[in-house]
Order: sequence, then structure tokens, then C-alpha cells
Amino acid sequence: MASSTETILEIKHLHKSFKLNSSGNSLKRPLLPAVIDVSLSLKKGQTLGLVGESGCGKSTISKLIMGLLKADSGEIIFQGHDIAQLNHQQMRPLRQKMQMIFQDPYASLNPRMTIFDTLAEPFKIHHSAAKTTIQSRVNQLLEHVGLEQEHGWRFPHEFSGGQRQRIGIARALALTPEVIIADEPVSALDLSIQAQIINLLQDLQQQFGLSYLFISHDLSVVEHLCDTVAVMYLGRIVEQAPIADFFERPHHPYSEMLLQALPIADPRCKKRVIPHGEVPSPLTPPSGCPFHPRCCYAQPQCSQQRPELQQSAPQRLVACHRSAEITLEGVAS
Repeated sequence: MASSTETILEIKHLHKSFKLNSSGNSLKRPLLPAVIDVSLSLKKGQTLGLVGESGCGKSTISKLIMGLLKADSGEIIFQGHDIAQLNHQQMRPLRQKMQMIFQDPYASLNPRMTIFDTLAEPFKIHHSAAKTTIQSRVNQLLEHVGLEQEHGWRFPHEFSGGQRQRIGIARALALTPEVIIADEPVSALDLSIQAQIINLLQDLQQQFGLSYLFISHDLSVVEHLCDTVAVMYLGRIVEQAPIADFFERPHHPYSEMLLQALPIADPRCKKRVIPHGEVPSPLTPPSGCPFHPRCCYAQPQCSQQRPELQQSAPQRLVACHRSAEITLEGVAS
């Protein structure tokens, strides 16, 4: 893990909603808020982990950064320039500096293209390599991710899941990016293969000075790979912290719940915080703190006033009225 103070990617007050299909008046289709006032920053050479339950808005943020979706409002600042509202043509030069690794290593590859053609395509689209050098550049990419040159002439269905993800990583490296968005890149893989891919990502980060936004719901992977972590709940960031501080003592009840869910050798030795109820619908979010219906620490204030994300300790942000009282052993009475 690198140490840097230079911010390479910054998100400021990002909002994104989706219009849902409705059988009634199309002008009055309900809006589903997916990302609500999100602010994040990624330091150069570091890894920022973005965690939360399925449907909280993590993948939407990745697509907004890559320009696959347009934000309703807010800023996405990359290398000092706001790219949130750039069109496809304006984004094209920046795509060489920002690349993405997708969750499904098979669906992200064209089944009709050989691996060589898949890895050569970025060079051809961006005219970043002479035709005479493309062969050697592709061979270098395969070598970087632990594959052989002969693998370039095969098709995606001839590889295992771990090998396909290595190919996806090689494609992301093709244009020498500075930032890579990794959207749950190991969640579809077996545990032993996950470890290999995580180690590969770490090695590549050290070799090329990459910065990662690592999206995951697996806190054990985040702990191993990331420098800082941001926790999302119902489209909002509820806590941000350096990774070691976060695992030592969470400042938000939802973070505590996620940590308590991590498996241990003897669960009888671990006191668990049991959440109440189900995740609320983002169409009808609770009043006050969005987590209060499930929170065992909730007080009347929690249902009446939504807590703002504010500093709770050096380098730490939390949106909770009772953050000072929460520990892994429970709340102070």
C-alpha cells in the first residue's frame, strides 16, 4: 500500500436518480435515488474501498466515473478537471487514463474475439501503438498477468474464471491507465482464485503506480487490499476511515453490523449485533437517519433528524448521532 497526499480522483456532492417504468403518466414516473450527495477522494497510488449491501449504489458510482452514466448533479474531478458532464467525444482521450475491471469476467469479453484481438483493440481504437508493435505489446500484457503468449490465440470459453479475469485486467492495463475502477472483480471467483487475483492487483499497483477504486461487499478482501474505506447505505456514504482504524473501531452502527458479520473460527466467542428488519426501499426511505429502523442503538432523535456526514476523528467521517458511544462491544448506556 502506497502513501501519498496527491488526490488523483475526487467526487463532490454527486447525485443520480433513475426514472422507473410506470403504466400511468410517463411524465410522472417515480424517481429512484441511487446516489445521494456522495463525496469521495482517491489518493495517487492508493486503493479506496467502497463497500455496502447489494443495491446501495456502489456500481452506479463506478459507471458515473467512467462516463457510462451521466450524473444529475455534482462534480467528478480527475487530474483537476471536472468530467461529470463531458460527452462521449470529450471523454474519449480520458479513457486512456481511467479503465475498468468488471465483475463478470466472461460477460465482459467478446466470445467471438480471440484474446489477442481483445487486447489489441484498445491500441487500434486509440491509435496508441504502431501496427508493427501491437503483437509485442499484447505479449507483454499477457506476461504481466501471468498468462502465456499462446493464450492470445484462444477464445474466452477456453479459459477458467480466474484466467478470464486476468485477461480483463490485462485489457484494463493496455493503455497504461492511472486509475482503475474494479467493480467486485473477485466476487464471481473461487476463494483460492480470489487470493491470486488480489495478489496480482497488488503487484501491478506497485509496478505501475496504479490507483484503485475497489468496489466490494467482502470486507475481508477490502481489509487486505485497501488503504481507506467508504461505507454506503441507501445511496449515501455513512462512514469513511483509514482501513486499520475502521477495523479496530467502527463509528457507525451499520459498519459495526458489517464487521460483526465477518466469519470467525468459533462464532460462540463473538458477540454479534443483530439488525432489525429489512433494508428499506429507496423509493420510500425512512425519515431521519435511513438506518434507524434497523439500528439497535436508535433514539427518538434518529427518526426525526438525518445526521450529516462530519468528522468524528482525524481522517474519519461518520453520519451518526451516537457515533462517539459505539464500539464493537456495544453502545454505552
